[in-house]
Amino acid sequence: MPLTVMCEKYQEARPQVQRKNLRSRADRPTSSPTPVFLPENQAMRYLLFTLLSFALCSCAPKPATMGKVPAPAASGTEYLIGYTGGWGGGPAYKLAGGKLYESVDKHNPGNSEATVNDNTFEILKSASGLQALTDLANDFDEDIVTGIPPTFGCPEAAHDGVCPYFIIVENGNVRGWTLGESIRYPVDFKEFMEEVGEALTKM
Repeated sequence: MPLTVMCEKYQEARPQVQRKNLRSRADRPTSSPTPVFLPENQAMRYLLFTLLSFALCSCAPKPATMGKVPAPAASGTEYLIGYTGGWGGGPAYKLAGGKLYESVDKHNPGNSEATVNDNTFEILKSASGLQALTDLANDFDEDIVTGIPPTFGCPEAAHDGVCPYFIIVENGNVRGWTLGESIRYPVDFKEFMEEVGEALTKM
């Protein structure tokens, strides 16, 4: 068959092939993106988890404190600690105006009024002592000394022993307490006075 005739037959057949291809493409179903849904049980779990999280947050207990939270020490109040008893007891330590002082006289006079009024005090540079006496002042509560009249006795002085004391001065009113080993005290008072003894080791 001549080459020109073959070319003509090819040209005639080509459009038919193209039309068939176009029809086949048109007949193909078009696909659209399928929406993604969570399974019903998974959606329910998510909803329950969200509701439970809100419930737990709203019902969470507030932090509890052990016992009564002490009020900060009054700025105009003075606090004194030290030892009284045999061999003079030692110096008095005073917290006043946020500063720590030490008595010049190293012998305790034997009563709370004289300890406050008859002593000369000078600044004591002791970070640990200042912190200890500040903590002690903040821990003090009137409930601790309820039913315990102010007293400055020390039975241990008869055997050259000493007793820790705690003095508080408010508006010129002086009150002081000591802790003797041979005397029975309420638990709160005894624990507080033992804290006084611990603070004295940090001066």
